[in-house]
Amino acid sequence: MKFCCLIVIILCTIYVTNGGILTGQCLASNGKCGTKGLTCEQKFGQGWINKGRCCNEKPCCGEEESTVKPEISYSCGFETTEQCFFKQVSWDDFDWTRGSGSTPTNGTGPTSAAEGIHYMFIEATGESAEADLDTISTNFQASPYCLSFQYHMNGPDIGTLQVFAGEKSSFLSNVWRKSGPQPNPDSWKTATINIPQYSNLRINIEATRKAGDLGDISIDDIILKSGTCTNN
Repeated sequence: MKFCCLIVIILCTIYVTNGGILTGQCLASNGKCGTKGLTCEQKFGQGWINKGRCCNEKPCCGEEESTVKPEISYSCGFETTEQCFFKQVSWDDFDWTRGSGSTPTNGTGPTSAAEGIHYMFIEATGESAEADLDTISTNFQASPYCLSFQYHMNGPDIGTLQVFAGEKSSFLSNVWRKSGPQPNPDSWKTATINIPQYSNLRINIEATRKAGDLGDISIDDIILKSGTCTNN
């Protein structure tokens, strides 16, 4: 009799994964022994699945781990004067301007926002200079991201619009670039950019104007979402 009890004890302490016998250690591995004849969902509720067996033919039940991560999303429509996750910086040559309708100079810039009423633009004034919007003050969760925005580059003096990304503590890498007036100049264009995963992500949007007055560059409707872009 003692020998038989010893065999039962040994069997009830064996722990085999992937559908094997889960005995006394079922509880220690975030599982619960269910009831013979009932499914794990019937015993513990929705989301509980069978992960193996306890002693006495009882199922070892555990909560199913979700494989779908909640989407992280940020947006900038520039419809309020409050700055969003892309902010003006102090180290560039001049600031972006929040506008609506047409820009002040005829022959360059859009006639209206891409979305809503307002957008951001750089005013070309005959001098070469750079203006930046940056996320350096925003802390993002580590993940790959998809960045999209609307841009407008109309005029013979258009300079360059670029996007840089990387770690806050390192040099940023160029991930997107457009130079000069773009085709179909009266229309807004869509930029869609995959941003690799960084532990401490920083993104910079830089617009550079050339010498000349007909070089207003505009952006609108910035969206940053976790995951990769579906279309590039």
